[in-house]
Amino acid sequence: MKKTFLMLPLAALALASCGSASASSALASSEASSAGASSALDGYEVKIVTPIGAPAIAFYDQGNNANWVSSSDPTNVVLPAFGTDNFDAIVFDGTTGLNVIKKNSYNYKLAQWVSGGNFYVVSTKHAAAEAFESSDKIDGFVKTGNAAQSFLELAAIRWDWSLDATADYPTGSVKWEAGVANVLTNLTTNPSGFDYYVIAEPMLTAAKTALAAQSITLNVIFNLQTEWAAQTGQLTIPAAALFVNNTSYASHKGAIDEFLADTQTRQDVAVTDVAAVATALDAYGNDDKVQGRFGFTSALASALQADGADKFGILKTGDIADREEFANAFANQISGLDVVTYGSSLFL
Repeated sequence: MKKTFLMLPLAALALASCGSASASSALASSEASSAGASSALDGYEVKIVTPIGAPAIAFYDQGNNANWVSSSDPTNVVLPAFGTDNFDAIVFDGTTGLNVIKKNSYNYKLAQWVSGGNFYVVSTKHAAAEAFESSDKIDGFVKTGNAAQSFLELAAIRWDWSLDATADYPTGSVKWEAGVANVLTNLTTNPSGFDYYVIAEPMLTAAKTALAAQSITLNVIFNLQTEWAAQTGQLTIPAAALFVNNTSYASHKGAIDEFLADTQTRQDVAVTDVAAVATALDAYGNDDKVQGRFGFTSALASALQADGADKFGILKTGDIADREEFANAFANQISGLDVVTYGSSLFL
């Protein structure tokens, strides 16, 4: 079957003007803005919106930055920002961001990649891949995102699932959540509610810990990165990317270039010096406060990033030689088309 998952219509996402973030955004409007929020070049303060979870580690020292919105609901809080000029920068699933920009001619470009895949298929009801069937009930997140798209592609070409020709998803019962935080909630409050869950780190380790306290074992059935590499030969699955508003960049190029460089430096530190990350997170507040703002605690970040393990999947300087090629290599695998899916005009 010829699949065009990456070109799925996105109108159903009802893009609207960006509203206020959920409580888990931990908006810092009453707190002092971090020194890292503004540029030494012109004093301009870059306004940014991101999901909580793995990409938020790239902002580990920005907890008190009043210009940074972090949300547990990326579909309804982060994604609609592309249709506005409310933010100078957006972190979102890279492929989905490129798709909405291309489809709607939105005023953003992809500036840099933040993370590669950290996606897994897990279950409390099954312990082995042999039990994996297309009729099973599955809980995943952001249907247009790369976790879902790589999962669907692997289901079709590696696990030989039957796909619905009109809906492009397995014939079993698949529920797509607004964000990975929703999957975590479902998994930890109703572990047997689905046969399988598609989840990402650091939520996976958080789920393992919570379920262990209930004497429940969470089995990792598939590491989607390993499966993807075996099937395609690609290094990893693209995940989060940082997009920049064109108007903001034209007006404040120096400030935004500095912001991008600082963000890349934090990405590097998140992989190579997790002790510095933990120190900054601990300085921001207690576990509940850090969890709400970032989607993980300092202890969890320390465990997953220890000794360069980088289970967050954060991309360091030099990991991605060509931003455009990285996106198109994945897109061509998903769509099965030997054409360039994203042109250079979509990249900063």
